[in-house]
Amino acid sequence: MAAMREQLLAGIETYQTNQANVNSCIDRFSQMDTAAVSPLMMSNVIWHLVAASARLAQLADSMYSTIALTTHTCTQAQRWHVTDMPAEPMRIIIALSDVTTIARFSSTARPITAALRPIVRRFRLSKAVEVAGLSGVVRFDTQLDHGDVMKAMWMVEKGGEGEWKEAGEALRFAEHCGYCQLPITVSAEDLQTHATKADYSSLPRFCAQWMVVGRQVALRRPTGQQDGTLQLFRHNNEIRIIRNQPNFAITTNPPLPLPSRPTHPFSQHPFTHHAKPHDPPVRHSIVWQHGVGWTAAGANNVHASASSMLKRLLRVHRVLAVGGFTQSPAVVVDRSARGGHLDRIMTRSPHTPLNGCSEALTCEGANGRCVQLHALTTSDDPFISWIPFGIPPGNSQDVLVSILTSEAPAAGVPQDAPFAQRFPLTAAKARRVLGPIAPIVLDGQAP
Repeated sequence: MAAMREQLLAGIETYQTNQANVNSCIDRFSQMDTAAVSPLMMSNVIWHLVAASARLAQLADSMYSTIALTTHTCTQAQRWHVTDMPAEPMRIIIALSDVTTIARFSSTARPITAALRPIVRRFRLSKAVEVAGLSGVVRFDTQLDHGDVMKAMWMVEKGGEGEWKEAGEALRFAEHCGYCQLPITVSAEDLQTHATKADYSSLPRFCAQWMVVGRQVALRRPTGQQDGTLQLFRHNNEIRIIRNQPNFAITTNPPLPLPSRPTHPFSQHPFTHHAKPHDPPVRHSIVWQHGVGWTAAGANNVHASASSMLKRLLRVHRVLAVGGFTQSPAVVVDRSARGGHLDRIMTRSPHTPLNGCSEALTCEGANGRCVQLHALTTSDDPFISWIPFGIPPGNSQDVLVSILTSEAPAAGVPQDAPFAQRFPLTAAKARRVLGPIAPIVLDGQAP
C-alpha cells in the first residue's frame, strides 16, 4: 500500500506540474499576436484541448467514484470540460480557426456547443461582417441556432476580404433611395435561400448574396403602396427578379457584340473587357409603366453588371414611381471638347464612379444607345442627384449631358431661373465632376 501511495503522489505531482504549465501557456497564448498563428497550428491546439477535456472528465469521474465508494458519500461527480477555459483564450482560438475547424470542434465536443455559440456569434461572426465591409449594413438575427450561425459565417467569409463589396454598395444605394433601413437583419429564413454550399457556389457570387438579402429592399411609394421587393429568385437554372415569373428572368453573361462605333478604345465590348465574373453583365426586358407597374414589355437592355442592373431598377422606381425630381435641360457636347474630358469619361471602366461620385451605372439599349449614370450624392446628403451621359444610336461623337436632382428649389429664386441658380447644392457637386465642360452644361457657354 505504501508503494501504491507513493505512485499516486508522484502521479499527482506530475499532473499538477503539467497543469501549471498549461495554465501558464494559456496566459501567454491570450497575449499572442493572432496573426502569427496559422490555422493548421490552431487546429492542432484545438484537437489537444478536446482530447485533454475528455481525459480530464474521465479522471474526475474515476476519482469522485473512488471517493464516493470509499467514504460512502453520494457526492455528485463534477465533470470538467474545456468550457471552463477562460473566455479570452477561447475567443482567440475561435478567431483564428476556419469555419471547418470550428464545426469539427463543435461536433467532436458536443458539451461545448452551447459555449461556442455565443463566442462565435459575438466575436467571429461580427469580425467577419466587419472584414466583409458590411458593418452598419448587415447584421444577423440574434436568435439564429448554431447551425445557422455557422452557415452565416461560411457565407460571409467565403471569398475573403471585401467580397461583399457590390452587395454592400447596392444596399447603401437602396437606403439612399429610401427602400430599406440599414443595417438589415438577416434571418434564418433568409439563410435557407440556398439549401447547400453547392447551390450557393453555383451562382455568380453577387447573385447568390443578393438572393439572401434582396427581399429586405421593398419598392414602396410614399402612399405606402408596395411594388414588390428587389429580390432575386432561382427557378431551376433561371434567375428572376422582382417577380418569380418567366418574363422577369435575367440572362447573365449575354452575348455582346463588338462595338460598331468607336465608343471605346478596346476591340472588345467594354462590358466584356471589364467583366467581373462574380458580378457579370446581365440582360433583361423589365421596365416601369405608369398605371401598370413593373412589366417585361421593354427591349433587351444590357447592363455592365448584375449590381448595376439592380441599382438602375431602384433609380427607375425612385424617379418614375415616387417622383420629386427636376431635370436640367439636356446639352449636347462633343466628346472632344475642352481637351476631351467627355471622351475620357465615356471610355473609362463602366464600373468606376467619377471622382466625387458614389456610384456608376452603365447600360446599353437594344437600339445601341449607351448611357453612363454617375451618382453625385450619398445617404449623407438630404437629396438625391445623378448625372447621365448618353451616346445616341448612330452618333459616336456627341454626348447628351443632363442633371437630375431631388433638391428643393432655392427660396426666392424665380422658377424660370437657370438650373444652377435654382439648385445650387446640386450644381456645386456637378461642377466638380464635369470639370472643364461644366460651363457648357451649367452656364450655357459655347464649347
